[in-house]
Formats: sequence, C-alpha cells, structure tokens
Amino acid sequence: MTTHVLFDFDGTLVDSAPGILTCFEQALSAHGLPACRPIDASLIGPPLRQTLEAVSGCQDPQLIDALAASFRELYDSRVCLQTPAYDGCQHMLHALKARGLRMAIATNKRLAPTRGIIAALGWQDLFVEVMASDSHPGRYAHKAGMIGALLSDLGIEASAAIYVGDTPADGCAAAANGVEFWPVDWGYGRFELPERPLATPRHLLERLASA
Repeated sequence: MTTHVLFDFDGTLVDSAPGILTCFEQALSAHGLPACRPIDASLIGPPLRQTLEAVSGCQDPQLIDALAASFRELYDSRVCLQTPAYDGCQHMLHALKARGLRMAIATNKRLAPTRGIIAALGWQDLFVEVMASDSHPGRYAHKAGMIGALLSDLGIEASAAIYVGDTPADGCAAAANGVEFWPVDWGYGRFELPERPLATPRHLLERLASA
C-alpha cells in the first residue's frame, strides 16, 4: 500500500527552466565566457556546479565558484520566486494530502531556492520533508543516496513509496532504492518505450486511485 509520494522538483512540480536558463546565460556573460553548448531545457536536472562545468567547458574550481556565486545572486534573490507550478500540480498536491498521503521532495536543486519557490507557491504545509543537493553535505553525493536518506529519516518502507520524476536518471535513482518510479511527460526528460509517462497530474491521481 502506498503511503508516501516522493517528488522530484524541477520539471516535475515546477517549470523552472526559463528562469534557470536565463541565469546561466547572465552568469556566463558576467564573466566574459561564451556557452560551449546550447543553453536549453536539457540542462535542467543535474547539480549546479556540474551544469556550470558543462556550459562553460571549464573545470577550474575557482572559476566555477565565481560562476556559481553569480548564478546564485541572480537566481536566489528574485528569479526563482517567479517560478510557476505546472498546470494541475497545485490541485494534485492538495488532493494527495486530502487522501492522507504523505509527500516529500528529493531534488538536485539547492535547498534555498527550493524552499523559496515552495513558499512563493504557498506549499509549505504540503511536504513532510524537502531534501536537496546541499541539505546534508557529505551524507550523499547523488539522488539515489538522497532518496535512501529520505526513506531512512522518515521510516518509509521502499514498497510503500513511489518516486515521481521527469527524467530517466530519476528512475535510476528510485530503482537503486527499490522504489517504484512513475515518470511524467510534462517535464524536461524523454523516456524510451516501454516507459509510459503520466500525461497530466490528474492521471497521477487516477492511477493512485486504481492501484
């Protein structure tokens, strides 16, 4: 029996790509760097430093530190607060809570903007836990470890949880913990057959009701 629904964040609950991509472009420009690859929605998902290395083509820690600082200054103070939820997610989350399901977030996004967006959307009371890439330094290095930490901290049996995300990497992280993965079709990832992503948040509610 499913008691917990665990969510990815960017590309699953919120459409954060426009703001994030704008901040990548502006951070590179502030340091006089050209993008070495297209700045598009395929960049959304991995941790910030990893993505900055990819778009800058540089692995110099000092330069990446400077780029990350510029990005955070732009994004955390105002841009992230304008992030919209996907159509139907607000209703879906409230419906899940009304059904007595407990919800949590496991995201590669940093904790400060994640909490900022949650507050801006009025979702503070919906999630029993929010775990981000920097929530527990040294405790985990990837999303699989993050999901494992979430299960441990909340005392959740893997068989009682599902993880909802928008990329194949989300599916791998769930599988590493024995958690059932439900992919969504409205985010930034693409799935190969035989995956059958959920078309809308309403379909997630319907699937849970019929499970």
